[in-house]
Amino acid sequence: MDDQKPIPVEWARRVCNILREGDKNKIAWTLRALQEWQAATLSVFSYEPQDAMADALSLPGVIGVKVNLSEDGETYAFFFTFQKRIFYGKICLRSNQLNIKIISAHIPRHGTKDLS
Repeated sequence: MDDQKPIPVEWARRVCNILREGDKNKIAWTLRALQEWQAATLSVFSYEPQDAMADALSLPGVIGVKVNLSEDGETYAFFFTFQKRIFYGKICLRSNQLNIKIISAHIPRHGTKDLS
């Protein structure tokens, strides 16, 4: 997909910090994202996907796609791995730069070549 580009370093840094901190008051999940994560992995621990997403976003030059949603903030979609499997993630960094919303965390539905 043509709009895949390196995710802005500052966005990734802020999101990684929030994910690694793990403060439940700063991290919201959509019900669907949580259910799809649990169905795909049988994991009930929120730190596992959060750590996996932070690991991916901390890589230099991590690629993603900016997604325009009706969320209050800036959202990027990207791939990450957990237990040697590829997952599709989508996170919104809220406008206050202090909170995030995990919108997607599931097995890619359209393959791993693009983030559509």
